[in-house]
Amino acid sequence: MKKFLVLLLSLSLVLGLAACRRDDDPDPDPDPDPDPDPDPDPVSQKGPLYIGTPEFSGEFINWGTSSSYDIAIRDLVQGQGVVAVTDEGEFIINENVVVNVSDVEDTMALEVPEGENKTYTWEIRDDMLWSDGEPITAHDYVFVIKMQSAYSVSQAGHANPNAGVDLLGYDAWRNGCYGERVNGAWVCDDDHDYDAEPLDFKGLKVIDDHTFEITIDGANLPYFYELAMVSAGPQPKHIYTNNGEFDFLTQAEHEALGDDMHIGEWISQFISKPPVSSGPYVFDYYRRDQFVRMKLNPNYNGDYRGHKAAIETVVIRVVPSATDIEHLLNGEIHILTGVVEGDKINRGLAADNIQGIYFDRIGFGGLFFHTDFGPMLDYRVRQAIAYMVDREQFVEVFMEGYGTLINAPLGIGQWMYQESTRVPDELISYYPDMTKVNELLDAAGWDKDEDGNNWVDEPTSGYRYNAEGERLYLGWMGTESDFSDILSVYLSGPMEAAGVDFHARQAGFDVLLDNYFFGFEKDEEDRNYHMFNLATGYTALYDPYYFYHSDWLKTTGNVHQFEDSVANPMADFSEQVGQGFSWNPTVDEGMTVDELTEAMRRLPASESEQFVEYWDALMLRMNRFLPVLPLYSNQFYQFASTKLEGFHITGFWDWQDNIVDLRFVE
Repeated sequence: MKKFLVLLLSLSLVLGLAACRRDDDPDPDPDPDPDPDPDPDPVSQKGPLYIGTPEFSGEFINWGTSSSYDIAIRDLVQGQGVVAVTDEGEFIINENVVVNVSDVEDTMALEVPEGENKTYTWEIRDDMLWSDGEPITAHDYVFVIKMQSAYSVSQAGHANPNAGVDLLGYDAWRNGCYGERVNGAWVCDDDHDYDAEPLDFKGLKVIDDHTFEITIDGANLPYFYELAMVSAGPQPKHIYTNNGEFDFLTQAEHEALGDDMHIGEWISQFISKPPVSSGPYVFDYYRRDQFVRMKLNPNYNGDYRGHKAAIETVVIRVVPSATDIEHLLNGEIHILTGVVEGDKINRGLAADNIQGIYFDRIGFGGLFFHTDFGPMLDYRVRQAIAYMVDREQFVEVFMEGYGTLINAPLGIGQWMYQESTRVPDELISYYPDMTKVNELLDAAGWDKDEDGNNWVDEPTSGYRYNAEGERLYLGWMGTESDFSDILSVYLSGPMEAAGVDFHARQAGFDVLLDNYFFGFEKDEEDRNYHMFNLATGYTALYDPYYFYHSDWLKTTGNVHQFEDSVANPMADFSEQVGQGFSWNPTVDEGMTVDELTEAMRRLPASESEQFVEYWDALMLRMNRFLPVLPLYSNQFYQFASTKLEGFHITGFWDWQDNIVDLRFVE
């Protein structure tokens, strides 16, 4: 999970699978074979240390569609953030980087009048170096926010350039022009004189080589995670500008370039090969679908505690999900994380050469829907699917006692869930009920047979149609995994019985997430898949505004393309009367998802009880409108060889964070 660049708020939800939109292989390595010997040299700590992982997408710098497996690689080469996240999920000032800690603390405690901007001044230590020996400066910290929200970068395929979205001047910088919002859309001021006033991100300012300022737009305060809002970790400006050859452009300058290379295209060539490191390891080599090899960074000055890695070589090796536990038990890898299947957990716990850790998951697995086309536009179709699937039996078969059936997009390890007095008790618990399935599909207009007569629940009735003669078609794409093998059984039978023309496909992670992330870019006639099985992991920064609010429609942020806004509310719950639904209205539950997510983030950090109340209302609404059908949250098991000491993982502290404490037993 992303820790230091928490300003990239879209990463408050991280997909547990990998996507890939690039077809070019990395440059060949003259020595492409990692050391095949899994036995390390414990005395010198040379390693290699082998980590088992599912497939990468190869997005090792943030370009908007990284999986959690890509982010693990990124975290190894990105460090020295001014804000860190502890193993308990607490945002803290990184005292191993920041010099003026007391000044920052004073700013944190400062309450500004409503609407007034708030400026944080960060002073960093002057002895930090990139892995290539160049100094890390304040310019690199300002550059990262500009880079991850610049107009030119968005035009180079960055899927979610929203860094600094709450800072002063974001709109102008993101759109590449000064202007104003008109009816919600940004309109450029064509008369602005950029010679007199060049385009800049007004909320960012370099004071000197080791001091910079970040200013929050007063319209976006208060914010529940204020410290995260002003965090930054360095990116190598000297490389990503090619030592000043490339600069950020206005929209007009960009459009005038024609086919000439711009800064976004220049940076994009480094997506699968980070050029330098500020973290504990340096990127060495990536072979698609096989491994990533990392080497120790001698210039790293440690995490927020000052801890440094010691193992010289780390190889993150792709292992098939069907056999990953075998690789661990046989000593071919040293660490295997995120184990959820009951059989694998039992085998890991029984092995003498394996140590295990578990925690309640801060995430969940489920069926993720695209709600913007075809039958899925109607939430009643999504509810019908929920009543088709025997989710309880699926969780029992797949998890073998290590999972919990859930009814909203939550993790049982989330603090809101643990403090709630209403969730899960007041959620609809969807269970197999073909009577409700048929009622809901009829109500959604899929009530005809092929001849235009009323569809009846009989074996010879065939597919359902609507009044326009369209067949009820639903497409599902699953992963090539035991999970999908089992889930397909629970989907196909009920779909057929309900008169659904159901098409199922299992594909590689890259194919699945390409369809999942970028389906909204296709014409409707070219879209074949309405649902995908995925798993998510939330970070310490839980801000659902970024993945459910209508502000992020037609982006990979709100990837469900789900809208429940004041202008377009999903539905009035009174429509469900007579369909077997109960509802306990309070003042907050009348709010749309847009209103609820806005209200949650605009609370000060001290208002945790109110945050939970809004979260309750959000979960209740999501439980009824189902942009995703949750299946399970679970106990998350992490396993490591007993050849290692210092193994420690939590819901907020993954193996790449733990790497600085790992040592081979001597």
